[in-house]
Amino acid sequence: MKLAIPVMACGILLGVAYLSVEGQSQPSTNNSGGTKNSSGLQNSPRFDAARFLKDHDKNNDGKLSKDELPAGAQKDFAKIDTNNDGFLSEDELQKHATMMINEQPRLLEIVWYTIDVVDDPPTTDEVQETYDQLRQIDKNNDGKIDKSELTAFRDQRRKERIDNIFKELDKNNDGKVSKDEARGLWIDSFADLDKNHDGMLDRQEIESACSLRHGDKSHQTTSKSEQSKSEQQKK
Repeated sequence: MKLAIPVMACGILLGVAYLSVEGQSQPSTNNSGGTKNSSGLQNSPRFDAARFLKDHDKNNDGKLSKDELPAGAQKDFAKIDTNNDGFLSEDELQKHATMMINEQPRLLEIVWYTIDVVDDPPTTDEVQETYDQLRQIDKNNDGKIDKSELTAFRDQRRKERIDNIFKELDKNNDGKVSKDEARGLWIDSFADLDKNHDGMLDRQEIESACSLRHGDKSHQTTSKSEQSKSEQQKK
């Protein structure tokens, strides 16, 4: 099944459980009025702060107190109340909605989305496979995934990706990828990736390239630091 995320019905405002219901009660705006997230993908339905305020403002004072919010939204009250006056204005509601739309979807939202929203929902076997894969992260079988287990699993997957790259490209098995062996984006970016200019891409250079492509913030920070040092040395 192809996983696409053109819509995050439950990620628009204030909490997954509530908005999966509240969001779906609004008409879909599709491409004519939807809002795009940071990936440029369409989000629908669009959150209408004025309508939300009108629907929940029980005392008609033009703002929302915490007890006027739906139960599923009250836990995020402090985050939305940016001026800390104890009430939510239309502007605060809309700004929070926009922020939520631009955030990367949480993993749980993606799982619910694939089950609830798409025209081609996952099969039972696909859901079971996902469950089995997550269970593999829990090495001590205590029913929880702690930080060390998640880090170890991430490192394992990263190693497997790098190993597969070398298996595919390193035809002479010398532990490096030459320009003749490189293909696709690897050949297109070869000169930039070959940091030591030896005409080969070693494992460290391949790992560095993959970290950069996957948005590894620590690598990017290091790269910026190195670039700054280089500029200072030139001066």
